[in-house]
Amino acid sequence: MGEEHVEIEDKFDDADYPAYTMGRAAEMVGVTQPFLRSLEESGLLVPVRSGGGHRRYSRAQLRRASRVRELVDQGMPVWGACRIIALEDQLAGLGATPVDQPH
Repeated sequence: MGEEHVEIEDKFDDADYPAYTMGRAAEMVGVTQPFLRSLEESGLLVPVRSGGGHRRYSRAQLRRASRVRELVDQGMPVWGACRIIALEDQLAGLGATPVDQPH
């Protein structure tokens, strides 16, 4: 039981563990389920499928969806927000950080 307990604790700490259903994920991010599906269609989010075929999202994916929502709320089209996030990910992978724009 001790080893099983450690495995469960690891899932709580794992930002990539697909713990959230589509309905719960949409509720947490404050978007609709079709919005999340559009992020999947764009390739930005790739939810894990449960044995029954239901989408499951991780905390890391919910953070990305939340970032898209922020950009969309500022007037950016979904495709543009997805492209910005993909470019930000590329920069992060190179160890670079985006420069803040002057206000």
